[in-house]
Amino acid sequence: MKSLKDYSLNLTEKEYHAYPAWSYSLIARYAREGFSAIKTLHEPVKPNDAMRFGSLFDAVLTHEGNASNEYAVMSMSVPEAERKVLDVLATISSESFECVSDTDFQTAISATAYQPRWKYDTQLSHLQPYAEYYNLLKSGKEIVSQDEWNDAIEMFRAVKENEYLKEHFKNGTVDGVEFIYQAQFKVKYKPGNHPMIELKIMPDLLEVNHNEKTIRPWDVKSSGMEGFDFAEHWVKMRYDIQGELYTDVLQALIMKIPEYADYRILPYLFMDISRKDKVPVTFEYDPRDESQTNGLCYQIGEKTYQYKGYRQLLDEILDYEASAAVVPSYIKLDGPNDLLKLLNK
Repeated sequence: MKSLKDYSLNLTEKEYHAYPAWSYSLIARYAREGFSAIKTLHEPVKPNDAMRFGSLFDAVLTHEGNASNEYAVMSMSVPEAERKVLDVLATISSESFECVSDTDFQTAISATAYQPRWKYDTQLSHLQPYAEYYNLLKSGKEIVSQDEWNDAIEMFRAVKENEYLKEHFKNGTVDGVEFIYQAQFKVKYKPGNHPMIELKIMPDLLEVNHNEKTIRPWDVKSSGMEGFDFAEHWVKMRYDIQGELYTDVLQALIMKIPEYADYRILPYLFMDISRKDKVPVTFEYDPRDESQTNGLCYQIGEKTYQYKGYRQLLDEILDYEASAAVVPSYIKLDGPNDLLKLLNK
């Protein structure tokens, strides 16, 4: 019996993110930002510090001890001015720091307007202490600080030592349960009146129980707040869309694989851990619950909160893109808009 990982796209992470299919991140960005996101929806998002650390922790936890092949630990911090010069230098020189020509150094210094009042020898002497940073850049690895690396390792150990999680974050196949990390899948999808498109997913972990014929998808989150306070952040980031989309794509995938067609996809699990307390907490969401058929729905007191699911959101995006819309559908340009109706929308 073939493993589900044999159906993975097997792209590098960079290639996967560049692959032109619809993903959770695109749809959720529109869900969070609304119509204003349409024009820039397909532009790459520059990672912030939290996103960079999240990727590091994901790699440490899910890449079976191979994170050091992708990340390099920098023992010292590099001042912004020197970093800018070395970043440019790395794009114009193929040499190690010790062999870079004066011409290339001067080009990078000029391009960044680095300390223009200093003589060249003085400029160079202030760059030399950070040769390690430049050489690590040339290695192609992502550079992280010692503190970031230490925190990621400590969080990794917290997960592996947790009485519940240590049974779920294993490697290979154990007693008929296969643990598949960050496999990439795509399926074709027909949205409303629009042409066929592709959807792509990359779940952090699929726990495939071949004895019970079940598939449990997991996603790992490393948020800024403590794990116990994850629920509101989960709604804010619209991770419900991820659970719904990933579940549907997995279902469409296994229905086309005879040996997996009768496997059952279990409710989605999110494991959240923070750098603040390094205590992992697990949360469950079942997008197939009857109350969730039209998107995320929950109640606080007597008030019901209803959010659009990914299908409706994707239809809206495609409608706007197809019509080159300049305003949302609820705004008219051929007459006045009723402010009270808009405020009560």
